[in-house]
Amino acid sequence: MKPASDVVGRGGAAWLPGAARALLLSFGLALLGLLGGCASLNVRAYHVDTPAPAPQALVGARVQLQAAPGNADGPLADSLQSAVLDAMTRAGMVPLLGQPAPYTARYAFRSYVDFEASFPSAWPPPGPPILLPDGQWIYSGYPYWWRGWSWPPPWFDRVFEIEIRDAASGALVWRSSAVIGGYDQRIDPVARQLADAAFQGFPQSHGKRYVHLPPPQR
Repeated sequence: MKPASDVVGRGGAAWLPGAARALLLSFGLALLGLLGGCASLNVRAYHVDTPAPAPQALVGARVQLQAAPGNADGPLADSLQSAVLDAMTRAGMVPLLGQPAPYTARYAFRSYVDFEASFPSAWPPPGPPILLPDGQWIYSGYPYWWRGWSWPPPWFDRVFEIEIRDAASGALVWRSSAVIGGYDQRIDPVARQLADAAFQGFPQSHGKRYVHLPPPQR
């Protein structure tokens, strides 16, 4: 008789009794439905965190724009920079590139897997599935073993962060961040929306809030 792990590893849950297979299938569909519901509810909602309102001195101020190393050297450097330049201009500032200014602004875009959103918190030992270096997901908990790319689908958080500091003293003047979740890992399609959301209501809006923006144009 073949070990259950071998059978399941190649043939899914074929070794389970009919009722158990139906229950497992129902659980999988329910989980995918829940994750799909999260996607539909959050795909246009940007989670914005602006700890404090900006000082009035920033309105109309000249600000030297700087990108984080990963953004400045990456293939999307120009489009990410353009997104921030446009957002700052709409907010009423005068962003500058390579020129001295009273203020400096440093921004960063990044994307990462949100494991809490991707997987339920009540997985039996040894816990939730693990992301492997080759991009596959593996789960070896009782009573089944699973490995592959297709399920469960990873949920990504795409983040934009910006800090504006006084050029002379280096003191922090204002900061804001915006996050959006989804199954898409790419930053480029939502870069402009992330930057716009972080500056929404500038200079007075502050606190943790949701900002709803139109979907990116395809």
